[in-house]
Amino acid sequence: MNKRRITYAIIPLIIMLIWLFITYFGNQFYAEAAGIVGTDYSNIFLRFNELVPFLDWSIYPYIIAYPVWGLSVFIVAYYSKDNFYNILSLVLITFFICGVWWFFFQSDVESWRVTSGLFLNGNYLTPRTDLNFTESIVMWIYQSAGPRNALPSMHTLISWICIIGIRRDKKIPLSLVLFTWIMNVAIILSTQTTKQHYVIDMIASLVIAEATYWIIKDSKFSKWVNKTVSKWNQHFKLDWDGVIR
Repeated sequence: MNKRRITYAIIPLIIMLIWLFITYFGNQFYAEAAGIVGTDYSNIFLRFNELVPFLDWSIYPYIIAYPVWGLSVFIVAYYSKDNFYNILSLVLITFFICGVWWFFFQSDVESWRVTSGLFLNGNYLTPRTDLNFTESIVMWIYQSAGPRNALPSMHTLISWICIIGIRRDKKIPLSLVLFTWIMNVAIILSTQTTKQHYVIDMIASLVIAEATYWIIKDSKFSKWVNKTVSKWNQHFKLDWDGVIR
C-alpha cells in the first residue's frame, strides 16, 4: 500500500477541521456570548416534524460521525487525488455558506428537543433525573452542542459530502461504497430522530451540498485548491504522485 495515498490527505483534513471550528463552533460561541436566540423553524413542514419519533438509540450513529467522516475522507483520498481535492473545495465553500448564514440568520431547536420527553413539564431548564445511559448521552449532546446552528444541519452536510465523494469514483470497492453510504445515511437520519434538527435543516443541507458540487465540480477553484495544497504536500514530502495539476 502506498502510504502517501493517505498522508497527502493530512494537511487537507487539518484545513477542513480548522474551517469547521471557525464556521460552526465560532458561530456557536458568538451566539451564546451575545445571547442570540435563533429562529425556530418548526413551522416549516410542521406536520412531518410532528410525525418524527424520538429514538434515543439513534444517538449512537450521531456521536460516531467524526470517525465515520474521517474514514470516508481517507477512502476518497486513497482512490482519487482529483476527486479528493474536489471534495476539499466543496467543504471550503459549503462551510463558508453555512457560517455566513448562521451569523446573520441564527436558528434554534430548543422547543424541538423538549418534545424528546427528556425534560420535566416541557421545561428545557429541568432535565429528568431518571435518564438511562443512552438518554444521558443524548442529554450530554444537547448540553454540549447547544440548540443553535440548526439550519442548515452540519451533520447532514458533511455526511452528504462524503457520499458525493464516494459515488463520484467508480474505482472504490463496493464494500467501501456500501459502508460509506449506510453509515452516513444513518448519521443523516439520526439528526431527525434525536430531535437535533427539523426536516428543513436536513433538506437545506442536502440542497447546499448537491448544488455547490455541481457548480464547482472540476472548476478553476477546485484546480487552484489542488495545485496549492499539492505544493504544500510536496514541500513536506507528503504528496502522492508528485504531479501538480
